[in-house]
Amino acid sequence: MTKRILIVDDESLIREYFISFFKTTSEYSNFKIDLAVNGEEAIAKIKNNDYDLIFTDLKMPIKTGIDVLKFVASHSPETDTVLLTAFGGPEAAAQAMAYGAYEYLTKPVSIEELEMIVKRIFERQELIRENDNLQKKLRENTTYSKIIGKSKSLEGILDLVKMVAPTNSTVLVVGESGTGKELIAEAVHMLSPRAKNNFVKINCAAIPENLIESELFGFEKGSFTGAIKSTRGKFEIADKGSILLDEISEMNLDLQSKLLRVIQEKEIVKIGSEMPIKVDTRIIATSNRNLVEEVKKGTFREDLYFRLNIVPIQLPPLRERMADIPYLCEHILKKVCFELGIQKKVMTNECLDLLLKHDWPGNIRELQNALERACITSQGTSLRPESFYFMNQFANLEPKNESDAGYSMPSISNDNNYVEDSLDWIKFADRSFDDIEKEIILKTLKKTNNNKTETANILGITTRTLRNKLVFYGEEN
Repeated sequence: MTKRILIVDDESLIREYFISFFKTTSEYSNFKIDLAVNGEEAIAKIKNNDYDLIFTDLKMPIKTGIDVLKFVASHSPETDTVLLTAFGGPEAAAQAMAYGAYEYLTKPVSIEELEMIVKRIFERQELIRENDNLQKKLRENTTYSKIIGKSKSLEGILDLVKMVAPTNSTVLVVGESGTGKELIAEAVHMLSPRAKNNFVKINCAAIPENLIESELFGFEKGSFTGAIKSTRGKFEIADKGSILLDEISEMNLDLQSKLLRVIQEKEIVKIGSEMPIKVDTRIIATSNRNLVEEVKKGTFREDLYFRLNIVPIQLPPLRERMADIPYLCEHILKKVCFELGIQKKVMTNECLDLLLKHDWPGNIRELQNALERACITSQGTSLRPESFYFMNQFANLEPKNESDAGYSMPSISNDNNYVEDSLDWIKFADRSFDDIEKEIILKTLKKTNNNKTETANILGITTRTLRNKLVFYGEEN
């Protein structure tokens, strides 16, 4: 592999000595060798070229070797440097190491010393390159193993992920609930140079409005009741990494303005503090709402939308990538059966044809739930069309009587018997699963005086899930 090397020394004999070494050593003879007579000229060359290795003298006019090392450390930290000095010993070593040099050599430099250090540096660079390639392959395999499908629309999305991942650009992933937005966000992070650092997730819909600011930015001790110690926020934890703002459309306008400042200034201010903290955090946001419509309604800031929408990734609903259903079913069945500790189930062709006729309003999450229910309620190793009797579209497949259903009323916590008592036992054989679920939700809401947080806790779901279900059933304004 061709390397590019810079020799920096104000003595022409030293420069000629290094050129002679590289040109007469067969394995290095095709290397590109650049020369600089002082630190100022060297810095100018480093600005315009990528070097694999730099040799620089310590004492030179105008700018010294230390100036060169400092510039390399900030401008091109991946470049290896060797400091040349007329005076060896611990002091020279300390100077070299303090400013990021890989090694130092004492003048006059022998051929043996030069051969040894050049060989050692290039072997190290090759190991680093191989390790980086291996880590990248591992990240790709691990990340994409979670994203199942071979449809053209999915391939196009993955191509876009590969293009945007190496950059620092903000990414906005939009799509209906259950389409896999979080997996795409994770892929963006894992395929980026930030993959070695934290990927912090925060669900904007699941955290109460009075807590989300402290979650994002942190707080100082004593800044509010219960703040017994200073705490870092998610942005600070994700410094040099990425942060996922899941369902960002749920964020209130006041917090949106503070987030806009973080994007613009790349700094945060903890609650109870006036001192800004610089952060280098890549933002990946998701939303299941049309943010353009939210901007028109005045519930989402237009300037924040434009800041987030630098690289939009639109995920198609499952009904628009039906070709992926067979692959998804195979993957989900294997995972579900393993987690349930049961023998692996397989799909019959009739069953698969049936699933392909459904429009899947809940997308991949609905498919996973349907397959899990079918695995639990079906005997034998094969899933058949009747395994999915609970789906609205296949109501004619429901068992004729309750004993054949193999399905019972979902249990409610014993601490909330008053809700169970109010439901007047519903027979599954006579109604669809969605009808039953809707009635359970509405009766529980009525019992809690429309308190959604309490209702979600009773039903064992998140407030976000409750809100999505109400929207699905047409009960949310």
